[in-house]
Amino acid sequence: MRFARRHFLLKTSALGIGSLLATLWGQIARSTEVIENNLSEIDRRIQQIRTAPLTVRLQDSQGNPIASQSLKIKHLRHLFNFGATYQAYLYPANDNESDRRLRENFLRLFNASTVTFYWRSYEPQENQFADAPLLEQIAWLKEHGFYLRGHPLFWNHNPACLPVWLEGRNVTDQELRSRMDRLLEHLSEVIFPHLDEVDVFNELVHWDSYQHPLTDLLKNQGKIPIVKQYLTRFKKLNPNVKAVINDFVSKPSYAEMLNEFQAAQVPWDQIGQQAHMFFGNWPSQHLTNVIQRLSAIGKSIVFTEVSSLSGAIKEDIDFSRTYTDWVSDREHEQQQADYLDYFYRLAFSYPQITGIFLWSFSDHGAWLGAPTGILHQDGRPKPAFTQLDKLINQVWRTNGEYITDSSGYVRISNAYEGEYQITVSDQVMTGQHSFSKPLEILKTLS
Repeated sequence: MRFARRHFLLKTSALGIGSLLATLWGQIARSTEVIENNLSEIDRRIQQIRTAPLTVRLQDSQGNPIASQSLKIKHLRHLFNFGATYQAYLYPANDNESDRRLRENFLRLFNASTVTFYWRSYEPQENQFADAPLLEQIAWLKEHGFYLRGHPLFWNHNPACLPVWLEGRNVTDQELRSRMDRLLEHLSEVIFPHLDEVDVFNELVHWDSYQHPLTDLLKNQGKIPIVKQYLTRFKKLNPNVKAVINDFVSKPSYAEMLNEFQAAQVPWDQIGQQAHMFFGNWPSQHLTNVIQRLSAIGKSIVFTEVSSLSGAIKEDIDFSRTYTDWVSDREHEQQQADYLDYFYRLAFSYPQITGIFLWSFSDHGAWLGAPTGILHQDGRPKPAFTQLDKLINQVWRTNGEYITDSSGYVRISNAYEGEYQITVSDQVMTGQHSFSKPLEILKTLS
């Protein structure tokens, strides 16, 4: 299996995951709360933590300042990761008009992406790994300068993370650990060297809701000991890759589990928080509570899977099927746009958060067939794409032509973090600019 059927296999469950999610989200998800009018405070925080003074000074060969010199400053890339999950239609060989439009808009908006390697499709036959298509995806994304995250290494979901050749077998704990070891070692040798972060464990809060050999392993040998052993092994094999623990749970139980891991000295780097809002957008207070609760743990946070509807809420969702009648409409498209605008601003205003990744970038191939994309199936933008494009590519970028003052300086007091290119005549300079290390360039012109 290459990329087809992925969205059917990914997160479906024969054991009633839909009712579980509905229970967890029911109270908060159906809220009709209007987003608080606090954008000015949010934008003030963004200015505080995502910008810093950027300085360029030009001088001649004698050290004298060069005044009234024109230069161009171009913000090439954000340091913050704005991303989405890779989709098959992005592959360059897909050259119809819709796919070209989808691809162009993907590259316009994002600098990061998630690639997936669910065990069932990644090892379709015993000891035969589907490396070639995954490496093709990675190479294309790297060619465009993308930050890459991988999802997921260990997840006790059936069928997505149970190989066909293991189904129906009475797998012992010892055999499972041997196969987990081999999977980790192979990925660490072939795939992980190309990635920046990996969801090492996925959805551990309600791990006992799935029927899977990994569920039995955790019951028999303990969740914390197994998680600690494999994260320790992951870090040893992949010292330059961030280890992420990822979950859909947005209640205090997630933070409580992570604090237990901290107390047990489990080694991991980053907290992954999913936000699939199929039952309605999270109220602003809930979103704030989630961020602040996870921030208190003391690790960086990434929103790994964000889904906001541009269509009506569907009651009693069956998470094992793909809907063909779940459509986007103008009213909900504007609601989606306004909410994602707020979501991105709020998340961007917290220094602990390193990235936001949409799960379904377009309605083409969206999980469950839900209208959660910010593009229509044919790649046409919804209002959400337009608003996020304005934020990411205009409001939160620092570009322009500047003239040095009498001391040879160009000073920009609030330049957004990122990779920069400075051009003076035919000379080009580049550098990274961040809040912790503002860019200061001294250039001598002949």
